Amino acid sequence: MAPQAFWIPEGNDVFSATIYTQGPWNPQFQHGGPPGALLVRQMEHCSPRSDMLLSRVTIDILGPVPIAPLHAYARLIRPGRNIELLEAFLEQGDRLIMHASGWRIRAPVDRPPVTEPETLLNVPQEETNPFKELGWSCGYLDATEWRYVRGEITSPGAATAWTRLRYPLIAGEDVSPTQRLIAAADAANGVSSPLDIHVWQFVPPELTVHSLRPPVGEWICLDATTYIESEGVGLTLAALYDRHGLVGRSAQSLFISRRV
Repeated sequence: MAPQAFWIPEGNDVFSATIYTQGPWNPQFQHGGPPGALLVRQMEHCSPRSDMLLSRVTIDILGPVPIAPLHAYARLIRPGRNIELLEAFLEQGDRLIMHASGWRIRAPVDRPPVTEPETLLNVPQEETNPFKELGWSCGYLDATEWRYVRGEITSPGAATAWTRLRYPLIAGEDVSPTQRLIAAADAANGVSSPLDIHVWQFVPPELTVHSLRPPVGEWICLDATTYIESEGVGLTLAALYDRHGLVGRSAQSLFISRRV
């Protein structure tokens, strides 16, 4: 029986991926959320400062991420009193699989006024599982819970959905708010698919998340829209919420092709 976590720490910054990292495109490879959140975890553990928050995280996926033991580490490349820049790396042997960068900004001592009104959204009472209708079954979908507010994955178009992780990211650790946010945000393109997912694939090689504040609680809401032009690539934009209101926004470029 697989441990109920996405990653098992093996020591020396090596982490073994469990079946719950498995993505829907290919059973041999991971969904982008769990490894992205792992890189955030490594940045949070790199020269940590309690007075700073990760305000922007960009993750570049340089190749398919295998379900295997991987080396994940981070370094501080631009220290500062108020602003710092970090990098994180995910490797299998000598091969770099994912790269991330994050700006860390010192939180203000005196709280400034809120510049954007918060929009409160309710989590539906009943769980929905739209993925069964698609015939999808993978570790990541089994390890996450979904509740749609608007739209559905079986009907192409913009959608709004709440999601939460059923299991810890790292065995034996609590999931941090930013880890939870990144793990959810990577699914925005699937939530808001404008194409028939049986005919087309739309794979993000990257993810950028701008965060206003750490989310509170287990649930993250994705209010997502994907744009596609016939002569170009795809673009997914999402507003990210917790139960108290807006916490950030995400963007993903998409590689689009017909399924073979």
